[in-house]
Amino acid sequence: MIGFTFNGVHCSTHGVVMRSKNRQLLPEPNDRYVQVPGRNGSILFPGELADRRIELDCAFVGSSLADIRTKARDIAAWLNTTDRASLSFDDETGKTYKAKLASAVDFDHIGRMGQFGLSFICEPLAYGEQVTASFISDSATVTNAGTFSALPIIEATFTDVASEFKVTLGTEYVRVVHDFEVNDTLKIDTGTGAILLNGSRAMDKLDWQNSIFFELAVGNNTLSITPTGKCTATVKHTPRWL
Repeated sequence: MIGFTFNGVHCSTHGVVMRSKNRQLLPEPNDRYVQVPGRNGSILFPGELADRRIELDCAFVGSSLADIRTKARDIAAWLNTTDRASLSFDDETGKTYKAKLASAVDFDHIGRMGQFGLSFICEPLAYGEQVTASFISDSATVTNAGTFSALPIIEATFTDVASEFKVTLGTEYVRVVHDFEVNDTLKIDTGTGAILLNGSRAMDKLDWQNSIFFELAVGNNTLSITPTGKCTATVKHTPRWL
């Protein structure tokens, strides 16, 4: 029987079986439609994806009423989190949702069987394992195997002095201006927009006027570094699925 793992613990650990599930195929888009007088139809202003809701119907068996109550409290402690936690399913290996219970959990029992329903509010996308690619001759081809754009993290260690670092994807690039020395480290996180120089924030080094924190499209992406021959570098990304 298909089960699920929440916050690092599989449901079978608590003797819970998942009897049914409702996983949205696609979360609701936060689009806005504006009707303009004198115009047929409305104008669409596309928005971001709303949270995804996942609902599960679960049950477990106890040896007695007292055992059922004890197991119910253990399950409650497992499911109670203060922040979103990982949620994955046995039939979707390698994909994880970031989820938190959306409401109270009603519990009932029939004989020695306890039953309850779970309603999770999740981030709209499922996440895979982080993938790392190395720059070879200052170029790297990264394959985004997900169905949604990914947010790369570029890390470089300088082997020679340089007055700037520029990583380019297509017509977009991120440029950091600094007198880099040998063994300096640089991290560019396009998801958070953070620039770290030797582990410390260095947003003042970013070429704000021209830099764009680009995303990796689905499929192959080729990144390049300039100036060449000045550092060793990697690019990391976490695939995302609708």
